[in-house]
Amino acid sequence: MILDLRQFEHFPARAEVKGRPDEFSGLPDEVRKIREVTLRVAIQHSNDEYFCQGTVDASVDLECSRCLTEFATELSGKTDFIARSDATTGATRRDVPDDEDYVLIHGNDLRADVTDIVRQTMVLALSLKPLCSESCRGLCPMCGTNLNERSCNCHRQQVDERWNGLRDLLNP
Repeated sequence: MILDLRQFEHFPARAEVKGRPDEFSGLPDEVRKIREVTLRVAIQHSNDEYFCQGTVDASVDLECSRCLTEFATELSGKTDFIARSDATTGATRRDVPDDEDYVLIHGNDLRADVTDIVRQTMVLALSLKPLCSESCRGLCPMCGTNLNERSCNCHRQQVDERWNGLRDLLNP
């Protein structure tokens, strides 16, 4: 995703950048498909730095952590970063403070590649355990049947192993 800063003559400014699904790699396995990604950002300018604050919205298909089915959902997260030109300072990546919030603009092009910042925001917006619904019943641990679609005849006895000592007292 390229944020083109050449289009602005006056600041503060606002921009909207659409991303292609094939631009994003390294996402967790739960993300099965990316349909659309949009970055909406407010930009301030000072010397050779562009201060950007915005939101990332993504339409994705995720895998439910209980029933393993694919479902569509929306991810949304806030982000802020600084796009810094290296043309005037001759800076390299090693010269920039070790901060993930910096994006280097190479040369006088004033085009910032924000793909990695957007990917990180999407990862942070993911739930630790994505669910297709709060009432998802998951899979049967015995036969693997999706309990949302049908029931099974497996006998599932809930035994808490912490009570085994007491059960032994009852059965001498």
